[in-house]
Amino acid sequence: MGKKSLTVLIISWLAAFDLTGQIVKTELTIKDVSGKSIKPFSEAKPSVLIFTTYDCPVANKMVPEIRHIANSYQGRINFLLVYTDPDTSQNELTTHRKDFGLNEITSILDSKHNLVKATGAEITPEAVIVKKGKVLYRGRINNFYEDFGKPRRVVTQHDLRDAITAVLSGKKVPQPKGECIGCYIPKLK
Repeated sequence: MGKKSLTVLIISWLAAFDLTGQIVKTELTIKDVSGKSIKPFSEAKPSVLIFTTYDCPVANKMVPEIRHIANSYQGRINFLLVYTDPDTSQNELTTHRKDFGLNEITSILDSKHNLVKATGAEITPEAVIVKKGKVLYRGRINNFYEDFGKPRRVVTQHDLRDAITAVLSGKKVPQPKGECIGCYIPKLK
């Protein structure tokens, strides 16, 4: 393989994994779990999307932090919980939201992966911040997991909180300090 081919391969590989700066269609309308049509990408304020599944143990361990972030920034961000498994039933959704205290967070079943494709999300839990149609952050919530099945005793990096704070204060958005650890987003059949 020549240097030129290798350079193109590396650039393509990097582009596939770094979708910050990606443009999304802000006019997209989708139904939330209650059937109400909503625009997931607010024109007025940043949107934070957390991609999850009801049965991912890593995502479920992050629920207290997800609730904390949603409450802490309430009114200043458009916060959405995006369920990504197209086979999730309404009963599974309802039970999960009730059991984990997520009924106060706007939730979407992205059964056609419209939001997954628009943002490049691959893992649950994974967070994406979109402002004015541009992906500013895509990555982990924090460093609770150092590896799959290996939680830390103390969280030392709050990547998503730091990114939201930067977006709200108009500063450069820091990128995640580590990779997302969790469950792969189920593929469409």
